Amino acid sequence: MILTLNKQIKMKSVLFAICCILLMNSHVAAQEYKTITVKAGTRVKDSFPFSERYLYPEFTKGTVTFKNRIVAPCLFNFNFLSGEIEFIKSKDTLIFTMKKEIDLIVIAKDSFYCNDTYLQLLHRGLFSVYLKRGMDIVNILKQGAMGTVNRSSASQSYESTESNHISIDLQPVDDMVLKKKDEYFFSFSGNDYLPLNKKNILRNLPGMDNEIRSYLKSNRVDFDSRQDVLRLTGFVNNLLEGRPNYR
Repeated sequence: MILTLNKQIKMKSVLFAICCILLMNSHVAAQEYKTITVKAGTRVKDSFPFSERYLYPEFTKGTVTFKNRIVAPCLFNFNFLSGEIEFIKSKDTLIFTMKKEIDLIVIAKDSFYCNDTYLQLLHRGLFSVYLKRGMDIVNILKQGAMGTVNRSSASQSYESTESNHISIDLQPVDDMVLKKKDEYFFSFSGNDYLPLNKKNILRNLPGMDNEIRSYLKSNRVDFDSRQDVLRLTGFVNNLLEGRPNYR
């Protein structure tokens, strides 16, 4: 009887572990951005419903703080296609044209800083990390002979398209495959935002080369993974806390 009970307990434990793994995998899969194909001759925005075009499900309360200390409340949303934070004024949807005058935009609990583009704060510390959201052209599908499809790089067909920003009224002459893209930046002062990669970290943290190289070698950091980036951020901040000259 005791043996049977132990087997049942073990079986339930195994089933519970399997369920946890499946749930974790489904959560990870849900975080993957899907590709969206814009058909030739159609406007980009017509292929993106509101939920895919914007970060928030609706325009959300927030504030914009200008460098002259003026604070203005409004309804905001972030447009993945244009890379712009939009706001509503007198029922019109507008964008900020003088970004250099902006100090901070807070939407719900998210903070955005402006450095030609909008960077969302992910971690504040001696080593602060930010997320740049945008859109990437994955493929251009050209119609070839006999109904075949030729794939070409985005840079060949859309040289004038700004990096990670797509005109919502663009009507591509070929099928265009788009996908949301995340890029990470870091800053010490809150003014100089640098792409988060091995080269920039080592260059800007002299005297910590050995510790950082050892961490990167042991942990195999994927600089496109938010989880990996935040773990690295925690490690770097711990290093900086022990170095008073960096404070």
